[in-house]
Amino acid sequence: IEMEESQLKKLATIFAGTILALPIFAAIPVSTANAAKTKTYHFSILTSDFYDKSRVYHTKDHAVTVYRAAIGADTPSIDFTARGKLKAATTYDVTQYVKAKSNATKKNRAFLYVKNHGWVQSAKLVKGAFQQAD
Repeated sequence: IEMEESQLKKLATIFAGTILALPIFAAIPVSTANAAKTKTYHFSILTSDFYDKSRVYHTKDHAVTVYRAAIGADTPSIDFTARGKLKAATTYDVTQYVKAKSNATKKNRAFLYVKNHGWVQSAKLVKGAFQQAD
């Protein structure tokens, strides 16, 4: 196989780029595997509401899990996946409410949407602004 000098340079550049990119590709399955371990909770929506004005709630003295929600387009369903935590002893604005029934346990749960954060179980929040104890 005969190649011109310019073709050899292009081939060498492609080969070098591939070798440099291998560590990046090797790291991808590790992060994908961790993401696959995150549990998703499936619920059927019973009722939902948007608040006209945001309502003020606060967390107690512990961090609260925040969930990302995927709402079903064809069925009244909602799936929650943990995505982080809200800070303890902090005030937040709530804009939406959902009451749903767990597909696994058949128990009803209420969730609140914390503006700019995600969904939280309503039992984990307290109505009103946080006030520091004396």
